[in-house]
Amino acid sequence: MQKPFLYKSLGILALILLMSLALGYVNDLILERQARQAEVESNIAKSSTEAQTLTGPVLVIPYTEHYTETIGTDKNIKTVEGKDEKYLYLLPNTLAVTGDFAHNYKQRGIFKALMYRFNGDIVGSFNLNQIKVQAQHANGSIRFGQAMLSIGLSDTRGIDGQPVLHWGAQTLSLKQGTQLPLLGAGIHSELGNLQAEQGLVSFKLNLHLRGMQQFNLIPLADKNNVRLHSRWQHPHFDGHFLPDASSQHISDKGFDAQWEVSSLASNIQERLLSSLNHTSANLPLDAISVGFVEPVNIYSLSNRATKYGLLFIGLTFAGFFIFEVMKQLRIHPAQYTLVGLAMAVFYLLLVSLAEHIGFSYAYLIASTACISLIGYYLANIMQNRRYGMVFSLKLGLLYATLYGILISEDNALLMGSLLIFSLLTFTMVVTRKVNWYALGNQ
Repeated sequence: MQKPFLYKSLGILALILLMSLALGYVNDLILERQARQAEVESNIAKSSTEAQTLTGPVLVIPYTEHYTETIGTDKNIKTVEGKDEKYLYLLPNTLAVTGDFAHNYKQRGIFKALMYRFNGDIVGSFNLNQIKVQAQHANGSIRFGQAMLSIGLSDTRGIDGQPVLHWGAQTLSLKQGTQLPLLGAGIHSELGNLQAEQGLVSFKLNLHLRGMQQFNLIPLADKNNVRLHSRWQHPHFDGHFLPDASSQHISDKGFDAQWEVSSLASNIQERLLSSLNHTSANLPLDAISVGFVEPVNIYSLSNRATKYGLLFIGLTFAGFFIFEVMKQLRIHPAQYTLVGLAMAVFYLLLVSLAEHIGFSYAYLIASTACISLIGYYLANIMQNRRYGMVFSLKLGLLYATLYGILISEDNALLMGSLLIFSLLTFTMVVTRKVNWYALGNQ
């Protein structure tokens, strides 16, 4: 084999490696913009509202045990009165949460963050027959104080309007804070004196709540039923409880999901009640969680596209080389370099345009520009317009296939593998009769 043929092959390989440096630069730029996007989302969350976690409600009943005790010895014996102040905590007997989500974006410059607005009803009941406390002293007597209903919210800045609590036949206002360190931020309502004879008392709260990216709900009741609806087409069900498979529906019109959780399915009640008297906050509890995933994240898709960049440049160079072999043409290494740079610039165009007009339109414009430029250039260097058109058509098919791979989250690896195998098969079939030793001697 003559040295020029070997040098040409090694030169093409070296150019491919050189193009990988250009793709690495573009990929670093994409990661930098992605980090900037995350920083903007964090800043918007700090100035607006973060992901929301709803905990409760919890019924808090203070009580005081009054007692007398004898202290001292012999002639110094005397009787004194004492009291212990404690709290009784009751969790709901039933809890039903129904609501829907509306979505919008908050934007800073070209970066934006996905927000949601939850509009829901929290309905349930408490069994007041559980208002029973055993005195700790032989002569102790129990006196109950003013009860309070506390609802934990991780970020109260997200509350819209003035929510109202319906407790039995009463309509009560809500105040800032839960008065319970364990629940952290939130709201509470003063219920007055409660009696065990009242039996089962129902409550209802209509809540408008803004948040970002994720909504979490702690199912505290004995029986929990949660129904959520949204027009968002890309939910991510997470947490410790998944929605019932038979009631979960996701389509292009949004999603509907239902959860039915029993207190027997987790130790939430036990952990919460054993920790309520402690001052430590943010106790991790099992939660129902719904995340709102961006359907097209321009930076993750662009980053994924660059992973195929070296393959595409290599395939394009291989196509040029096959043209040289099959059509007895000669293409200079400088021309290979310019075509490789054009393909690398495609990814730079893609991410810069996607920040302004969205990924799909950006991909269409960037790929059309790149294919047209390469086709025009190839038609001139080969002195044949038809060659340029044929090569552009095949390159367009390649970019269309890449787009299908990028938007197919579940089948991306399968489609990518099939693409590589198909192209390898095509190359082997086209060059099956080429005598490479004779070609090297020409």
